[in-house]
Amino acid sequence: MKFTNITLISLSSLLMVACGGGGGESSTPDPVLAVVEVPVAVVVTPPLVTEIIEPDPNAIYDTTAELIVSKSFLLKQEYELTVSYKNDDNRNAYLSVCTDFTDGEEGIKVNYNSCLLRTSIESDYAGTLTIANDKNRLVMAIWYFDDTKNPRYEVWENDDDTKAVRMFVVN
Repeated sequence: MKFTNITLISLSSLLMVACGGGGGESSTPDPVLAVVEVPVAVVVTPPLVTEIIEPDPNAIYDTTAELIVSKSFLLKQEYELTVSYKNDDNRNAYLSVCTDFTDGEEGIKVNYNSCLLRTSIESDYAGTLTIANDKNRLVMAIWYFDDTKNPRYEVWENDDDTKAVRMFVVN
């Protein structure tokens, strides 16, 4: 369609330049060129049918073009996490929310250098943290000031990628 239009415009321009000019006086007027529109065939194709393919987490691909990503996956570097702790006993405590920990036979071991939140509280706590998208498990360590030998641990797992704001609620 574009090629036909460009060709018609080019030919019309060429004819107008070729017929112009003339040195002498003439009693006959210059001929008038008429532009004729040529009908163009339009091909209508049916909409493409897309096949929904579920991603295989264990698949090995040769190229990145073969990768299949879940529709719910958003290419974001981080997500928001609402953290709340209800301190029913109104005990003075120290809260830590950390990303690096192990949960084994001997209990939970926390790398406190990986903490995203460290705060002391006298009552309830509520706040929002920004978490890196690759962190899907967090631990909250609750250290009561009157019993520093026995911290309480609560583990949170990110099991829903569709929510805009996720919640880590400890009562």
